[in-house]
Amino acid sequence: MTADDELVPVAVAPNEIVAALWQGVLEEEGIPVLVKVLGLGYAYWSPFVADRALFVRRQDAERAKEILASLSEE
Repeated sequence: MTADDELVPVAVAPNEIVAALWQGVLEEEGIPVLVKVLGLGYAYWSPFVADRALFVRRQDAERAKEILASLSEE
């Protein structure tokens, strides 16, 4: 694995729905995404409301951030 293939965080979504939306948008643009539940949300209450971190390859990080930023502008 090269440094460009290293996974880096690009955003934190407030819940499962937003994470799925962002993941779908990025994947439509050809950027693979790993979503990870943060904190203890999954263990102590519904995983639906737990924050989620979105990770992409380092080589895709800047483009992913630009795409996600454009979503908040719309």
